[in-house]
Amino acid sequence: MRKFRVHSSDWLTLACVAFSISLSGCTLLEKLPFPAKSPASDETPALSTSGKADPASLKKLLDSGNAKAKAGQWAAATDDFKQILAADARNIQAHVQLGWAYAEQKQWEEAKGHLISAVALDPNNAGAHANLAWVYAETQRWQDAQEQAKKAIDLDPKNSYPHATLAWAYQSSGQHDLAIAEYEKSLELNPALENSRLALGIEYCNKGNPVRAKAQLEKLKKQGSDRSTDLQARIDKGCAAR
Repeated sequence: MRKFRVHSSDWLTLACVAFSISLSGCTLLEKLPFPAKSPASDETPALSTSGKADPASLKKLLDSGNAKAKAGQWAAATDDFKQILAADARNIQAHVQLGWAYAEQKQWEEAKGHLISAVALDPNNAGAHANLAWVYAETQRWQDAQEQAKKAIDLDPKNSYPHATLAWAYQSSGQHDLAIAEYEKSLELNPALENSRLALGIEYCNKGNPVRAKAQLEKLKKQGSDRSTDLQARIDKGCAAR
């Protein structure tokens, strides 16, 4: 069996596929979907409350925080979600939303803490597991990312994002065949995931399969994605095997 060697440039390309570079490193994935929304609905779900907190007031704060988050006003959104938890420390949705808002601000420890609280309060909350997997992946805790992504998939198998997170964690752990399978699954569920398609194309390139790499390139071009130039450049180098 032929052995392949990983070139450092290949790892850099895969790790920085999204070209979103910060002090915490490179981000491979598209942003996760808005956590408060069901894939089948544009409505914010009912706010679950405990204790004597006024549900109407907390719902108003949740809606306010979500609106600010959608506008990219993460600090302001964080304040609203924190107010909910000050009144109702066991509010699951507020923990999920606050974890998400902290993650968008790259405050990974704060994000992790609230998402861990959410899954402790509701082990069947697929969104909490999916977002926690994302945070673990961003902080290069690949085994933890895999475990949380698998839990999210078990609970919500039609959500493409934990499949993409799981693929990223597999790829970063050198489990390339498993990564390819998960990238394929994420794209089966959501063909619009450009970064998953680029990562899949590069994986095929690295395995010495330019035909499949070019197939991903053509799909990126049909989508009008600027990621196609990145994959084209990799293919033009000859898809050197790792």
